[in-house]
Amino acid sequence: MDSPTFARRFGLLYREFYLRAPRRADDGRERPSPDTVAMLLHMAQAGPATASELARQLDRAQSTLNARVAALEAAGLVSRRCGGQDVRRTRIWLSPAGRQALAEALEVLDTARLEAAAAAWDDARRRRLIDEFDALLDALLEAVPPVAQTPAGPPS
Repeated sequence: MDSPTFARRFGLLYREFYLRAPRRADDGRERPSPDTVAMLLHMAQAGPATASELARQLDRAQSTLNARVAALEAAGLVSRRCGGQDVRRTRIWLSPAGRQALAEALEVLDTARLEAAAAAWDDARRRRLIDEFDALLDALLEAVPPVAQTPAGPPS
């Protein structure tokens, strides 16, 4: 199979997977709003920042951002650490719960449905499929630089 045929066929297969195994909004888990996901994703990529830095980066009014961060902190999704004696240098970052909420929000496929579909396969067959997907991802990363960075943890 040539590369253009592979690319079209893989694209069609991916679409069919997404139609048959999407993670549904009614799967019982509480979901963060799209605005919250966008903010958590930005924080994961940018790393710890002050409220004024976040307001500038996210193009939000300082008062709006402060209220949003307070709500995220109350929900346990972000943490703050004072940057010394200057309280204006307090850094905000994703908490472990925030990283978990972001990871769940970014899940596009229903893992329970995939697990059920592959239950009859032996370990070797499941491993082969994963190995091939890993190899394809490696090839994509070589051809096109990644967009997202590894989520940042708290400052040391």
